[in-house]
Amino acid sequence: MAASARFLARFAALFLVTLLFAEAASAQYFGRNKVRYDDFDFQILETEHFDIFYYPEEEQAARDVARMAERWYARLSTILEHEFEERKTIVLYADDADFRQTNVVSGTIGEGTQGITEGLKQRVVLPMASNYQATNHVLGHELVHQFQYDIATRANKFQQFVRLPLWVIEGFAEYLSVGRRDAVTSMWMRDAVL
Repeated sequence: MAASARFLARFAALFLVTLLFAEAASAQYFGRNKVRYDDFDFQILETEHFDIFYYPEEEQAARDVARMAERWYARLSTILEHEFEERKTIVLYADDADFRQTNVVSGTIGEGTQGITEGLKQRVVLPMASNYQATNHVLGHELVHQFQYDIATRANKFQQFVRLPLWVIEGFAEYLSVGRRDAVTSMWMRDAVL
């Protein structure tokens, strides 16, 4: 009996030590790795305020997105009374499947995600949507985030900014990209005021 009790005690201790020092092995589970099917030959389209990374198949779309981005910049810099000191990066993908393969951000991208603005390097990553109107909306939304991050970083308030509730950050971006005539945006703003 004593030998089996010692064995159980040693086993329990070894098990606890293993749990304490074990790291998550999430990459070993099926379907959780970010799969890359294609290698993209990115080119850079430089505008006054942006470096737009695109691949040759999407050159015309990249030129259209460049015009959209500069229009958004003019509008947002006027509204927010803020200008960038250096050009910002926009990484453009042809479609959603290519976008999901990006290695600009780590981890997998959720199905509902239409674009991402990386906080530290302030890079916007987005796919072309089904039409230019949707692409323009997502681009405007993400550029608001780029302005938010730039303002917070230059004021040395980035850590305080990222602690704001998500509905404030996302609500502001959506409000400036859609406007007050959108019913959902109006609902968020009324809720924020209340």
